[in-house]
Amino acid sequence: MSELYFLEHPRSCIYCNAKIFQFEPPTFCCYNGEVQLAPTKVNEELYELFNSCSSNSNEFRSKIRAYNSIFAFTSFGAHIDNNLANARKGIYTFRAQGQIYHSLPPITKSSNGPCYFQLYIYDTDAETKNRLNVLEDLNLSEGLVKKLMDILSGNPYAQFFRSLSNRGILENLQIHIRSDVRVDQRVYNAPTMSQVAAIWIEGKSTDFIERDIILTSHSGTYRKIKHYFGCYDPLQYPILFPNGEVGWHQKSSKKRVSCREYYSYKLQIRENDKSVILYAGRLLHQYVVDMYVKIETSRLDFFRQNQQTIRSDLYKGIIDSVAAGETLTNNTGQKVILPPSFIGGPRDMRRRYLDAMALCQRFGKPDLFITMTCNPDWKEIQNELKPGQMAQDRPDLTTRIFRSKLQDLKDQLFKKSIFGGVAAHVYVIEFQKRGLPHAHFLIILKTAFKITVPVQFDRIVSAELPDPSKYKRLHELVVKHMMHGPCGNLNKNNACMKKGLCKNKYPRSFSSQTIVGDDSYPIYRRRNDGQQVKVRNKYLDNRWVIPYNPYLLSRYNCHINVEICSGIKAVKYIYKYIYKGHDKISVSISQKNGEQPFDEIQQYQDGRWVSAPEALWRIFEFDLNEMYPSVCNLQLHLEDQQSVYYKDNQNLVDILKSNARKKSMLTEFFRINKSNSEAKKYLYITLC
Repeated sequence: MSELYFLEHPRSCIYCNAKIFQFEPPTFCCYNGEVQLAPTKVNEELYELFNSCSSNSNEFRSKIRAYNSIFAFTSFGAHIDNNLANARKGIYTFRAQGQIYHSLPPITKSSNGPCYFQLYIYDTDAETKNRLNVLEDLNLSEGLVKKLMDILSGNPYAQFFRSLSNRGILENLQIHIRSDVRVDQRVYNAPTMSQVAAIWIEGKSTDFIERDIILTSHSGTYRKIKHYFGCYDPLQYPILFPNGEVGWHQKSSKKRVSCREYYSYKLQIRENDKSVILYAGRLLHQYVVDMYVKIETSRLDFFRQNQQTIRSDLYKGIIDSVAAGETLTNNTGQKVILPPSFIGGPRDMRRRYLDAMALCQRFGKPDLFITMTCNPDWKEIQNELKPGQMAQDRPDLTTRIFRSKLQDLKDQLFKKSIFGGVAAHVYVIEFQKRGLPHAHFLIILKTAFKITVPVQFDRIVSAELPDPSKYKRLHELVVKHMMHGPCGNLNKNNACMKKGLCKNKYPRSFSSQTIVGDDSYPIYRRRNDGQQVKVRNKYLDNRWVIPYNPYLLSRYNCHINVEICSGIKAVKYIYKYIYKGHDKISVSISQKNGEQPFDEIQQYQDGRWVSAPEALWRIFEFDLNEMYPSVCNLQLHLEDQQSVYYKDNQNLVDILKSNARKKSMLTEFFRINKSNSEAKKYLYITLC
């Protein structure tokens, strides 16, 4: 048993006044003052809608994505998991798949009526009605819509588009939306109407900025807003940026601020900060997913643009190219590759799986498999919530507090060695379909601490309800966090049910003692002691208890599953499980007549899902995985098929003449074996 663990009281950054939780580095928020951005300002009426507990505010916050949508100037294009986004019960999660697009509609409205920025131009006498009609099924408040129209009257984009309503027929016009409004973001500078957009008569002007977004009166197509444009954020999120404040763009400040640094700064908790982003609930979910996809798209664009700068090809492939008459490198290696240096990509996850298996080969099979899941009821989360907020409204909090608790768990496992000395370990962060983060650990203990017999299993793992008369608090924690289901005959609709059976094999059988099963999975002691507890209106006994460690469960007050790894079959399954990669769907990339190369980047973008907690984890640059000790990859290849790195437009003949490029780790291993008889005593893995 252990006392319940609480994080230390958060401190404040001396540079930007951001709240820093225990285990977060001092550079977490602003890089010791290197990143400086002015806070977003909102008027008191809007601030009250976000923060008060009035019926108006509750209505606004509960449907905030809808209210933002009917005032947005651009469309929001994404494949959203509507089963989660529209859920009436449980934890709200915004989860998007593939790429996200913001687009401006044509100047001329369609037969279905005005939409997006057109609502500011056409039929303005009936503007309130038009906005309510956009999402009439949601029963939005007419009074709130009028109030928001008044609040946003000072928005420079709203002012610009409203000014067009006085021009009558909008023919032969070009609308130029400035992609990057140049203001100093270190001090508060709300852009003016003339800075954000302009009107030109078609054919009369050639003096426009190349990066402007141009809408013409005769075009009927939507225009996409590039993710790196400064207008990307204010055009889509007028509720969050009511004064049209510029978002991140490639020239955000004199000192280059990366896209990730920018949004990490924006998403900090600061006392007396009137920014409403962190109070936006469901709109916050959408916003952080949108901004992370923006960051990721920038990174993937870098890999796509640099496919031709440094390429890898097989050495023999170069010989074949020369023989075929090719002498320049820009016609070889055309496959679009997502390299393993992209964290979380398929090549990265496969590399990590193989590295983890190498640890198993070197140090033996893992002894422990531990899964820790975030508890939204943690005191540290609840203490930070504003009146009317729930933990699901603050994915930034659940993410940061979980990460800090995780750091303490690592200290317990690897520094204090509560289960014995650790020879090697890996862990991976994963995000549940409903968003809460959890961590999977595989731990290999040193030889002196190996867990080999059932009596040792029982010292670490329990799969029984504790005696409530002796261990009242532990009993409450087991009932709250470590009871499965109910499922099976008690609840055939539980999420774990597949083809009429529980995929996790509950309820388990009673067992008077712990034994190792025929399939190498332990059968934990689950005595039929008559004890039952009521869980979700059903009575459950020891057969439903998820294995746990009493010390860890008492310390962290969350779901924390602890299992013994007793056989290699279980080990391989667990390694593949934790390195299966982040949520994604299978997609196929078709090639037209063999002309288009297989595009790994496009396949990754089209297939992956992103939820708000994962987006924030990545924005805050928290580690997605860890491996100790590190693994060096040995090269293995056939003759003349080693990897060769070269730059675009290098002469292939010169590459072939380079002796250095002919060498590899494997060819040097062969060379030393040929020249030194002592080397033959050592394996490749030992010598290198």
